[in-house]
Order: sequence, then C-alpha cells, then structure tokens
Amino acid sequence: MKRPTLNDIARRLGISKMTVSRALRGERHVAEAMKEKVRRVAEEIGYRPDPEIAKLMNHMRRSKAREAPRTLAFVWAEREASEVAASSWSQRLVTGAREHAARLGFELEEFHLQGRGMTGRRLSGILEARGIPGFILSPLVSRSRGHVTMAWEKFASVVIGLGYARPALHRVHHHHYLGMMTALRMLRKQGFRRIGFYCGSTINERMFGAWSASFLMHHPLAKPESLLALRKTPSRADFLAWVKAAKPEVVIDGSHLVLDWLQALPAARRPALATLAWRADLPQVPGIDQQPEVLGAAAIDLLVAQYQQNEKGIPKAPRIVMTEGLWRPATPAA
Repeated sequence: MKRPTLNDIARRLGISKMTVSRALRGERHVAEAMKEKVRRVAEEIGYRPDPEIAKLMNHMRRSKAREAPRTLAFVWAEREASEVAASSWSQRLVTGAREHAARLGFELEEFHLQGRGMTGRRLSGILEARGIPGFILSPLVSRSRGHVTMAWEKFASVVIGLGYARPALHRVHHHHYLGMMTALRMLRKQGFRRIGFYCGSTINERMFGAWSASFLMHHPLAKPESLLALRKTPSRADFLAWVKAAKPEVVIDGSHLVLDWLQALPAARRPALATLAWRADLPQVPGIDQQPEVLGAAAIDLLVAQYQQNEKGIPKAPRIVMTEGLWRPATPAA
C-alpha cells in the first residue's frame, strides 16, 4: 500500500505542498485554522513523516546554519559575569554548550539578568530584536521558588536543573539520585560502611530530595538515619558535633562545605571525604564529576530540536533530560 505523502494532503485541501509542510511544522505565518485542517487531513489519511526525509531536511537546515550561523542565547539568571568567570563548574557548563552549538552550526552568546537595569522583559526585547530564537536559562538557586519573567511565547527555551521555578519548561539536569548511588557503591568497594552525608537542606530540596532518598535506599547499613545530616543552616560547630556523635568513617559532601572544617579534627579522628560535586582544582577529594559540559551539550540538543520544529512558548508536556556523572578517584594535588 502506498504511503500517504504531503502531496496527498495538498491535493485534498487544494493548497500547495509547501503550505502543508509549513503547517505541519507549526510555522507562525500559517493561519491556525489552516494548521488544524492540515493536521486533521493528515490524521484521516494516516500520514506519517518519512524519517529519512526528515533526516535529510535537518541536514540541509544545519548546512544552511553553518553558512550563516544562527545565534542562540545562554541566560545567566543569577550570576554576574565575574561570578561565572570564577566558577569552574559554570565555565565547563557554558563551554560544553558553546562547543556543541558550534558543531550543530550555531553560535552561543551569554546574557546576564543580574546586569544593571536588566529585566526579563527587557532581555526578551533584546533577544527578539537580535533575531535570537531561543535560550538556555542557567540553574536557579535563590529564585528556585519564584518566577523568571520572560516573553516565553516568543522563544524556544530550556532550563538547567530542577527546583520549583515557574513556568514549567523543558529541563536538563544531572542525575543526582544516580550520583549518590554511585558514590555509595564506590566507597563501599573501598571498605567503608559508616558512610555519612552532610549537606545544606536547601540544596537537597532543590533536587526534590534525590540525594537523601538515594542515600537512605542504597546505604550499606540497614539503618543509616544517624549518618544523614541535612541542615538548614550548616555550620562548622554543627558539623564537628555531628562527626563526634555519628562517627562516620567517610563523609560525603554535597557542596564543598566541609573540607576546611575537617582540618579542625585531629588526624586520628578525621573521617575521609568524598564529594558529589567534584572539582578539577581539588583532585585530592574523590567524588562525582557532574560533567557540566555534557549537561550544557544536552541543553543545546533540546533547544535546537525545538528550533527545528518551530516550537515556542511554554510546553504543554515539559520534557526532563538527565545526564550521568563520573566517579573520579582521588589524585594528589598538583
């Protein structure tokens, strides 16, 4: 049986094949009524896109983009340029995004909502005037329970991380649950059983309790509750008191809080240390490398897919893409 084609839909409606193609891609200049007619006829005759043709069209669009690179935006919601420059994690994130964007034929430009006089509405106007069709929004921390105001309907968008930020957009984030599970497994292989976890509760909440849930589920001890320390206001005194009471053999740290605090303990009573946010400048601390460059590249993939399908605005069914980290063993500091 012959596979239904765009020409079949066009003949049925008395319109051009190009109009059918544009309607199915959801392009703005095709009237909504016409889009609905095209979709209805496509459903009636059982039309399905040919994946090989779709692959060819994507290749052609990318080739055109390489001739005249289209610019995408990376919007830092909370960090100024100086803060981004000082953060190795942030640099790896945006570098990974920029390099992958270049491979797909796009340029990536950074913008900062914390800049003087900058607002979401003003930035939206700048992006629209520049012809920038979409942006990646950086991880939200202080705004994690609030809004970021942008003209969402005009852009494709992806946000890094989870949190409670509104509106609900397509998201890319590190697989924190798997990261904790991997850290516990690797520490157990090294002979540790009294594995403790000390972390600020806000960070854990922002990822919907993934770290604490994985810690309790995969810990080598049957009842590890006393070794779990989530603190609203972590402090050196509280940490040292917890170490004295819980007696962990090794402490997993979620945010590099405790490295200096451990030095206050005598060497004989000092537990080992691992981290869920490994840093190249602290190679002596083993842990999970979240691979932020992979995170940035995944965000670009999700953003470019929207651009190629002409998808804009707040999605009806937001997608969440997770990326894995790597366990990095300890190496001597240079």
